[in-house]
Amino acid sequence: MGGFGGGPSTPLLGGNELKQHIPPWKLAALTISFLGVQFGWAIQIAFTTPIFLELGLSSFWVSFVWLAGPISGLVVQPIVGVLSDRNTSKWGRRRPFIFFGTLFIIIGMLSISNASSIGVALGDKDGHNPAAIVIAIIGFWILDLANNTVQGPCRAMLVDCAHADQQNLGGSFFSFMLGLGNLAGYLTGSQNLISAFPFFGTNVRALFTIGMCTLFICISITLVTIQEIPVTKEQVEAAGKVENPFVEIFKGVVGMPKAMRRVCLVQFFTWVAWFTYLLYMTAWVGTSIFHGDPNSDDERVKHLFDEGVRRAALGMAVNAVVTMIVSLILPKAADVIGIRPLYCFGQCVLALCLIMTVFVKTEVGAIILISACGIPWAVVMVFPFTLVSMAVNVSEAGKYMGSLNIFVVLPQICVSVGIGWIIRFFDGNYAAALGTGGLSAVISAFLVWTLITKRPEPVLQEVAINFDQPTYGRLE
Repeated sequence: MGGFGGGPSTPLLGGNELKQHIPPWKLAALTISFLGVQFGWAIQIAFTTPIFLELGLSSFWVSFVWLAGPISGLVVQPIVGVLSDRNTSKWGRRRPFIFFGTLFIIIGMLSISNASSIGVALGDKDGHNPAAIVIAIIGFWILDLANNTVQGPCRAMLVDCAHADQQNLGGSFFSFMLGLGNLAGYLTGSQNLISAFPFFGTNVRALFTIGMCTLFICISITLVTIQEIPVTKEQVEAAGKVENPFVEIFKGVVGMPKAMRRVCLVQFFTWVAWFTYLLYMTAWVGTSIFHGDPNSDDERVKHLFDEGVRRAALGMAVNAVVTMIVSLILPKAADVIGIRPLYCFGQCVLALCLIMTVFVKTEVGAIILISACGIPWAVVMVFPFTLVSMAVNVSEAGKYMGSLNIFVVLPQICVSVGIGWIIRFFDGNYAAALGTGGLSAVISAFLVWTLITKRPEPVLQEVAINFDQPTYGRLE
């Protein structure tokens, strides 16, 4: 879900008359780029917080580092969307952004995974790693900015290159690659890689190297296989002046209808909960379940923390499988039961899983909690967007989807700025942060019943499986 954020791009130039039907294998080659990106994103979710803790950054400040996600998603994707739409490079509109974005993803991953070694070269010693922490923070921000640079053009390339009646199939390919990338990333992260690849020196370095290789191979397949038709300056000029995407989003927030305001309120409290999960779930397993300490002088205790993080990654792999299964049955379930009951059920499951982290003390219990979160993840990846499409005119859907994203970004910023104080108050107990997220999910579960829903038949005819930025079903 690289970067959590997003925004509308300008209208695409060119028309469907220029597009040809492309064979399924080429659709797979086009969308495999997201497998590589999502593989790296899964690693980032599972291991970023533990890496910073092991470098000696306090849990209070770790959450501030994660501000990279919402800020880059909010700012970078709209800008890249506009620039790539109007790019007249002979290499195509999207491919230059994908190529250079990938290079910077690799630079970011190299910086994070080698921060400790670079820090030593710069003078870090005796367990004090200020240089390494700075290098890792810079690498993390580069990684997040680059992820958002790559994702938008990859999605836009599908719209550019595939015929209109292939868009649903292409979206399904994207969804499958996202799910597969999540699963592969978490499974790889759950392994003790250093035993198989001792020459890497550390498990993190081995993991990030595999991530970089996977990304490079997948992006290369896309760039080599898919040839874009460049646009000319005349076509760009004919498209006219483009409205500032940030102005469009602001207009959407100010002028949104009542039904959408209620969706946004639910979305805000939902993402307060989800961001605590993304920030601290793996660290909670490492400290509270395995009783490890990333900063301990005892290597055995540090090893326990690392082992706990890997077990959490295994739980996240199961989580990805659960999400895939739930996404398959969700359309029919929504048709039979309705959106609000299912939406509320998902929020209740999320709330229960996060609050139970205060009480669960076993490895099996922790993996069950993490795995069960695949249910609400599948739900929240579909229903908010479905409800927005029901609440607004089709002609304004892009603007309002961008506005909805504000209520994904704002709670992430609030959590990044505020959750550190809660952790500090509870003496570094990550379960306190997760429990706070659970209480926020309880609020969102109650607010679900205020949502304005129409129940046309069928409620939800089809939903493509999506684990990062969802497509939503056709409503009649």
